[in-house]
Amino acid sequence: MPMAMKAARRSAKTSGMRVDVAKTIGGKLRSVRKAQGTTLIELAKRSGVDAATISRIETGRMTGTLESHAKLARALGVRLTEVLSGLEEARVKGAVSVQAALRRSEVYVHQAGKSSMAMLTSDVLNKKLMPVLIAIEPGGSTQKEEAKIGSEKFVYVLEGTLEARVGEEVHHLKRGSTLYFEASMPHSLKNTGRATAKCLSVVTPPVL
Repeated sequence: MPMAMKAARRSAKTSGMRVDVAKTIGGKLRSVRKAQGTTLIELAKRSGVDAATISRIETGRMTGTLESHAKLARALGVRLTEVLSGLEEARVKGAVSVQAALRRSEVYVHQAGKSSMAMLTSDVLNKKLMPVLIAIEPGGSTQKEEAKIGSEKFVYVLEGTLEARVGEEVHHLKRGSTLYFEASMPHSLKNTGRATAKCLSVVTPPVL
């Protein structure tokens, strides 16, 4: 696995949806505490939750546990349902992702520039599928891949001609061709034409 992909995997572990949820809970708790004129230290004493933990929850740096939420709500004299309200809205808000072409930053180049992969969405490891735009120069190919068992991949050729090796079989693809296969089998793509070949690749679940 290329180092750039490993770095992307580490950075993708923090889900935008989780951050939205954490901020929603923390914002509710902070708003109630401030309205009551209660300090962090006072709330910590009344709830039994460490002041530093409360601070991290309020600022969205951590979500906290259901137990800590219940303790804080009880100490503030509010219903737990009031603290947790709005979570579904926060989750749905993070479920829509738009990425402008000019701002696409996750592009990985292989084989001295002969092939490249551009992620077509962000935070891929927290989604259910991973759409990628693959471009391969004449004579170039992608690295051989072998995803975990149960993974599936779909390829749609946008431009050029490709040779797809899946397991022991070779498939010749041209513009408009599609290929759907079990991604746990060893597979790779090679440009057999004279022009740059481009294809859309979608794998589920996402893997890097």
